[in-house]
Amino acid sequence: MRIGILGGTFDPIHNGHLAAAQSIAASFQIDEVHFVPAYRAPHKGSQSVTSAFHRVAMVALATLPFAQFRTSTIEVDCLEMRYTVETLQQMTELYPKASLVFVMGTDMFQEIETWKDYRQLFQLANIAIVHRPGFPPREDVVPLRTLREMDRPALPEIPGAFYLPFVHQLVSSTDIRNDCRAGADVRDQLPLPVWTYIEKHKLYNA
Repeated sequence: MRIGILGGTFDPIHNGHLAAAQSIAASFQIDEVHFVPAYRAPHKGSQSVTSAFHRVAMVALATLPFAQFRTSTIEVDCLEMRYTVETLQQMTELYPKASLVFVMGTDMFQEIETWKDYRQLFQLANIAIVHRPGFPPREDVVPLRTLREMDRPALPEIPGAFYLPFVHQLVSSTDIRNDCRAGADVRDQLPLPVWTYIEKHKLYNA
């Protein structure tokens, strides 16, 4: 079994997240993609974040139409900040026979040394790095295998790191929040059920 793991605050989840998950699922022939909203992300510092209740609800609404997608509360159930290395350790215990593929953007990969026990990440899961504009991939951390869109790599026994330049994360949750507060129409960047939820609960001053 192959499980993709897409973590983040998802404040809110948007079409870019879903498109990236679909591309990762196709490239690695993933059986399930687990979306893991953070209770409080370590890299967000003191930044204000929408309640975990609302963020999990939006992830559940966005992923419901996709048979492969799952909403995981593995982090929010802890009611405290969790580090990625802790989540991946728990995932290996929950799914001991699965091959894990952890997805991250080139923006996060740029600062990977600031992550807790970051070297362990490469032992616990394969790392799939998707492109974020303005953040070229680093090749001085771990050997990277660059994939083409038609590639379907076999996952190595020892986890590896892969760069998928054809998967672009052009949409930003920060931009969506700011645009929403400014009165801009952001509906085309969000799954319809998520936009309906945002309007109903007056999130981001919608």
